Amino acid sequence: MTTFDAMVAEFRQKNAADERNAAHEVMQQIALAGLSRGGFFEKAAFYGGTCLRLLHGMRRFSEDMDFSLLKPDLGFRFEDYFPAVVEEFGSRDQDEAQGAALGDRERVPQGVV
Repeated sequence: MTTFDAMVAEFRQKNAADERNAAHEVMQQIALAGLSRGGFFEKAAFYGGTCLRLLHGMRRFSEDMDFSLLKPDLGFRFEDYFPAVVEEFGSRDQDEAQGAALGDRERVPQGVV
């Protein structure tokens, strides 16, 4: 069992939709960890429905992740943080687990979050 699989298994899953939602939530957690390790949150804030669910335990399902710069920065490039996110996914055995959790038709191209 990969680290990713173990994280997904922590969620109560009754059916395929629950498994898909658990995989999405784990991927959101891993992406946020990568952004954090990459220094993203020194320049930006995480807010919205997903933030309320993940950080404050609100019982609400949201798939998108909302971010806002803390102050205007014309030179800011979100792409600069992709390597940290990709590295975080790799450290969780995500590349191997992604296809099994979501099915090949939903596989995210490597380097895209």
